[in-house]
Amino acid sequence: MYTIRPASVKDVDNIYSLIYSSVCLLCKTHYTQEKLNSFIDNLPSKLLYYKWLTDRILIVCCEGKNIVGFGQFDPAESFIDAIFVHPEHTSKGIGTKIINYLDGVAQSLKKSEVKINASINATSFYEKCGFEQQGTFFMICKDGSRFETIKFTKQIPKD
Repeated sequence: MYTIRPASVKDVDNIYSLIYSSVCLLCKTHYTQEKLNSFIDNLPSKLLYYKWLTDRILIVCCEGKNIVGFGQFDPAESFIDAIFVHPEHTSKGIGTKIINYLDGVAQSLKKSEVKINASINATSFYEKCGFEQQGTFFMICKDGSRFETIKFTKQIPKD
């Protein structure tokens, strides 16, 4: 059984490891290794995740005590900064569970829509979750390379 809970300081190392595994294994069919390396080198520092615990909404999805999914929402921008699922736990409803949770957060905060920039490999997942493509977005990595993502928005129903 999977449960969602707020992330804590003690989760940051596991979140970081989860993101690394997810990017390396789930994105490799849609991006070159060079692009993936640039993206990984561009990940926010662990110190930034500690800060975000206080000014963003970070959640983890757990199977028992193991973190198998992660979501991050910036309420100021109504932007889903991240959703990652451990590669061994894909296609089990974890991503959908995280999206539904974050949609509920957005709705409780009276947001009219949420936005996300998603990796190319996740396009069909976000479309199934009711998001609409808005175009391409290129994240500029520290090494100057461009990492292609897809911009999505989703309307949040009012209470």
